[in-house]
Amino acid sequence: MALDETRRTRDYLYGRLLAIADVIEERALYKAEQNRPTNAIRYMQQFSQRPFRTWKQIHDLLMPYLMRLGGRAYYYKNLIAEVESMFTPEDFMSARSLSGEYLLGFYCQRQKLLEKRADDREDDNDGTSI
Repeated sequence: MALDETRRTRDYLYGRLLAIADVIEERALYKAEQNRPTNAIRYMQQFSQRPFRTWKQIHDLLMPYLMRLGGRAYYYKNLIAEVESMFTPEDFMSARSLSGEYLLGFYCQRQKLLEKRADDREDDNDGTSI
């Protein structure tokens, strides 16, 4: 199953946001040669129960990692803004817990970002694969 960038269901969109946060931190940790679970993964259960409140916590924790990514952070910040703009205000701020659909959004978005990273690496190597 591929990422559906037109899907606007609350749970799917929150899953996408969580995946973006996970990949941002994972890439920054890799760059710093650190190996530990990301905040997105650590807060995943809490996020599924209280997404609006937990998203703020995760988002606030992202800033140092975005700074470590330098120019690449621009892409991720724009992607977060794009996904957030797809919510209705009521859905975004709702206190309802998430259904399992958020996992679909999470893994589809994560896969898309991993594919993009592989493409970027090929470009960095003048088209040769690693």
